[in-house]
Amino acid sequence: MVDSGDGPPGARHRRRGQGQLEALVLASLREADEPVSAAWVKDRLGGDLAYTTVITILTRLLAKGAVTREREGRSFVWTAASDEAGLAAHRMRKVLDGESDREAVLARFVTALSRDDEQVLRELLRDAEADRRD
Repeated sequence: MVDSGDGPPGARHRRRGQGQLEALVLASLREADEPVSAAWVKDRLGGDLAYTTVITILTRLLAKGAVTREREGRSFVWTAASDEAGLAAHRMRKVLDGESDREAVLARFVTALSRDDEQVLRELLRDAEADRRD
């Protein structure tokens, strides 16, 4: 356990990774029936998470296109625009975009897939090609 900096000085807390916090925030937003405030998200997540941490995660998710926000009074309300699969796909595209040899990265990725995952990918590519022709 490490000091996360989100609680009283000297308190020790288990540090969560950014990806884990993003997933928790997205899950709470998907459970909401309507756009919600950052304070609602903080309360929903419970624990000792700082309000500023929630705002930081929401802002990062906004930059990734995973959430949307609307002004409500002097604040914002937030809505999930993507699920966890969409967020993972965004991260994968970001990694791929950062590589100079995309073909080599994709080739290594495909050769590392299990037979089942390779079959799913083949079916998805076939469906995507059919959609482009329509």
